[in-house]
Amino acid sequence: MVASGHHDIQSQDPALDENNGVTSQLSKWITGLQLKDIPADVVERAKHLILDGIVCGLVGARVPWSEECVASVLDFEPSGYCTVIGYEKSLGPLAAAVLNGAFIQATELDDYHSGAPLHSAAVVLPALFAAAQVIANPKSPADGEEGDAVGTNRTHRDKNVVSGLDFLLATVVGLETGPRAGLGCGGTDLLKRGWHSGPVFGCPAAAAASSKLLGLSADDVESAIGVACTQAGGLMAAQYEGMIKRVQHAFAARNGLFGALLCRNGYVGIKKVFERRYGGFLSMFSQGNGQTPQYDSRRVVEDLGSTWQMMNIRIKLYACVGGCHGQIEALAQLQTLHPDRFAPENLSRITKIRVYLSGAIFAHDGWAPEERPMTETGAQMNAAYIGAVQLVDRQVLLAQFAASTLNRDEVWDLVYKTTCYHDTHFDKPHHVCGAKVVVEFEDGFQVEEMVNMPKGYDPPITDEEIRMKYRRLAASAIDKDRMEKIEKLVVGLESVGDVSELLRLLPAPTKRVLG
Repeated sequence: MVASGHHDIQSQDPALDENNGVTSQLSKWITGLQLKDIPADVVERAKHLILDGIVCGLVGARVPWSEECVASVLDFEPSGYCTVIGYEKSLGPLAAAVLNGAFIQATELDDYHSGAPLHSAAVVLPALFAAAQVIANPKSPADGEEGDAVGTNRTHRDKNVVSGLDFLLATVVGLETGPRAGLGCGGTDLLKRGWHSGPVFGCPAAAAASSKLLGLSADDVESAIGVACTQAGGLMAAQYEGMIKRVQHAFAARNGLFGALLCRNGYVGIKKVFERRYGGFLSMFSQGNGQTPQYDSRRVVEDLGSTWQMMNIRIKLYACVGGCHGQIEALAQLQTLHPDRFAPENLSRITKIRVYLSGAIFAHDGWAPEERPMTETGAQMNAAYIGAVQLVDRQVLLAQFAASTLNRDEVWDLVYKTTCYHDTHFDKPHHVCGAKVVVEFEDGFQVEEMVNMPKGYDPPITDEEIRMKYRRLAASAIDKDRMEKIEKLVVGLESVGDVSELLRLLPAPTKRVLG
């Protein structure tokens, strides 16, 4: 008698059903989605998420680590026809996607999803910018040999112009796909285990968006998602030193775009990539999580088209990891409630700061610094440093992470007094970025404050507030005329006849916003 195998036991759980067709269902939804299928508020939100992503790219293009990345890439990458934000250079589609994604993620001002952590704009927009310019620059017959299949594609596009509506629909597809892929394998769980979850969840998001824009069939979309998913990865150790953390979401943009470009000519990728138990996307990235079921492929398409996961994409108000926003606001409330205690001259009287965080954020940001000063990246990812900056400067903006500010004694005195802890209270849905802060003083006085959800959760940041953020940041990087033209085009995107009108406004040089 042959013993029952592990796969036989797993197959009894609907969450792990290898034949439930979720990848195919998602692919068909992607190809069929039309504007009339999307609620008006979701359409408006998508446009404002595009606007937020663009301004993050404009600001991030000229920070020091972005400039170093550009210099390195230009050393080996040939010229092409795809826009690079803030630089009057054009590169091939994959290289341009990497740089533009790195710029959007460069300053930690870009969006994040509260249930399945990823920075959606840094993944979706770079892939779509490049895909739109692939469409606008088709290969001529001379590029391939006569009678050869090279250079032909079988997509459903019948024109070389990408309208604003085309771009908007593809954006919605990408914004919706990434979180769904993440929720299928446990949401915040990957972050707890040391994966950089956004570059993992971002690969299928970029593939879905690019495939929609390029007009792939549902069968080819499924292949493209499979090709993207087999490239997925990202180590969260990137947050401590160096600069590469800024680029990892850009790798996902590149990987998804590559999948769509490869499969638009009929190249066959992995099928059933979400539901495969052996070597599938959800199965592999949920290995070792200790959960039952280990993953749930049904979450990828749960209430698809009626519940919009992209509406849980949060807008950052602070220039640091989103997981510490609740901590910042708890400290700000304490500063308001106890102005004398938290006056600058009294901060030295603090003896201990305890910060309680969700499991994912404790693992991600609750670490004790190993060196002084930290890198800009490390400082933006460290709860103790972020809290100390809020106490000293009463704000956590990009200027707080300039290299010249990273070794201040008054900040490090508070960093060394801070200890972080995991509190299961914040493991509840949408509490992941909340925090409780307890501060003790030398006379024994103790205060505490809890924020379950930082600003922008309930209620969400409004579209008007996003436009205000856009204008404030854009004013630091570009001139007023260019700023207003970009905003007008994005807010009215569904009426724009050719999205290249928007893309032409992106490559002109931007100002350096950080020394």
